[in-house]
Amino acid sequence: MPHFLTTTFLAAACILWSITRFLFRKSPLDNVRGPPSQSIWTGNFESLFDTNGWKFHAYIAQTYGKVARIEGPMRSQLLYVFDPLALHHIIVKDQPIYSRNTSDLLVSKIMFGEGLLSIGSGEQHQRQRKLLNPAFSNVHLRQLGVKHAQTEGQQLWLTTLSAPVFYDVAHKLRAGLASKVNDSPAEIDILHSLKRCALELIGRGGLGYSFDNLEDDNQPVHPYSEAISGIQPLLIRLSLAFRLILPWASKIGSPHFQRAIVDWVPWEALHQFRDTVDIMDLTTREIFETKKRALSTTGEWSETHNSKDIISILMQTNARAGDNDRLSDTEILGQMTTFIFAATETTATALAQILYLLAQNPDVQDRLRAELSEAQQRDAGDINYDHLMQLPYLDAVCRETLRLHPPTPFSMRTSGLSFSPRCSAHNNYPALSRTPFFPSRRQFKGAMEQISEPCASHAARTSCFPSKMRIATQVFGGADATEWKPSRWLAPLPETVTNAPATGVYQHLFTFSGGPRGMHVMWYLSGLWLATEVVLAVLLPAFHLSLGERHVDWNLGFIVQPSVEGKEQLPLVFSML
Repeated sequence: MPHFLTTTFLAAACILWSITRFLFRKSPLDNVRGPPSQSIWTGNFESLFDTNGWKFHAYIAQTYGKVARIEGPMRSQLLYVFDPLALHHIIVKDQPIYSRNTSDLLVSKIMFGEGLLSIGSGEQHQRQRKLLNPAFSNVHLRQLGVKHAQTEGQQLWLTTLSAPVFYDVAHKLRAGLASKVNDSPAEIDILHSLKRCALELIGRGGLGYSFDNLEDDNQPVHPYSEAISGIQPLLIRLSLAFRLILPWASKIGSPHFQRAIVDWVPWEALHQFRDTVDIMDLTTREIFETKKRALSTTGEWSETHNSKDIISILMQTNARAGDNDRLSDTEILGQMTTFIFAATETTATALAQILYLLAQNPDVQDRLRAELSEAQQRDAGDINYDHLMQLPYLDAVCRETLRLHPPTPFSMRTSGLSFSPRCSAHNNYPALSRTPFFPSRRQFKGAMEQISEPCASHAARTSCFPSKMRIATQVFGGADATEWKPSRWLAPLPETVTNAPATGVYQHLFTFSGGPRGMHVMWYLSGLWLATEVVLAVLLPAFHLSLGERHVDWNLGFIVQPSVEGKEQLPLVFSML
């Protein structure tokens, strides 16, 4: 018995000592200034991810400069970064070092399967990118988006749809709004309509599948639409638990065992998340199986199948690919789910933000309407692809909105390397031998001039938060950097912008991360940009927009969403012209 008590005491002492060392360990990042931890369990994460967390992000920038230390759960630490040069190294130049956070990849894999957002770099990533290239070519984007004039050398792709997909959906949206307005101005929750429209745009253009006819607000909403609309609140509620639990829980047992545990745990939010993912997966599988039956073994579609959508082109390309390059059915399903979710939510948010800003700024609204109306008169109806892409003020409005109000406000990167100053990793990545972690355009604010050399070993495992809105305001500089001012894109950009290191997939924009991993984002954005411009080209000549009486908050999250009194909506007043 005494021996047992002694053993128990020693074991308890060892556990207590380990916990104490973990909680009170020293880190080289302790020398970097940052806000004090608000909780030993969650650190600063609750404020960082709070839906009203804009003030906290502004406080960090104003108080601690371009690089700050953030306390994470259980005294973990990460760097909050919005220095353009540092981010150029993280996202572009030294991108093989920095990957998405493990828990983020696991959540993406649960939601989307084996899509591009769910895998790291490597052979699988390269193979998927290679097969996706043809589906997102300019040729097929033209066919999805708008009518175009026939010119020499374009015969190959002039087998376009008789009713271009994006314009057809946009006209249905306009008709639905017009039925609510009639002869007098009406306040409309445009967010609801835009989400329905975005899903239909992506469904028909991306999958060749119609989710919604957009003609009746009272008709039952497609289950998929409800699923993707409700998943962000669930992710916010579960984000901290996912970060703490998923990295080790994903290694326990088989997928069937893990699913049984999820079903058994009495956790309502987790069960809602499970059911939402099930709906997304079931819908995608039904669409995929229908397409698969229409595709012959030679890679040719049946005569009754419309093969102009992006996934049909991907499946046809995949059927003709060699054995080493061909994607599995699971991987194609992953691309489908990824594309629907990523493109739908970002398109709806971008459109909502633009319409809200146009309602706030009637002079900008009038100028854009005049440009669109003139182009419509020139083309005797819907603006053709080439003319739409060349409208300077429309492009400026879209760019300025994405600059200042990115739909996805931040992202995380974590290095998979663990090295010391004497590690051979410095030979592979010279930037790290010149500077301990990454170069900064200016030194850190405060007493510390530069992170000490031993910090490299710790920083290699530290996540980074590029805050995209902050990067934009830092790069553009000037007294009007935080103002929404589309006209800035019509004049030569300042040298602070043209000389800034590239970190985004669009030139001079930091909205969506660049680098080799950002190429798939570029594909999704091509559709987002085109869909946004088509919808604006249809709506603005028909309606005048103004703000309603109720205050609109823009909630911080994985994707920014407007809300009124805690409910996701965007009430705007529409008047017929």
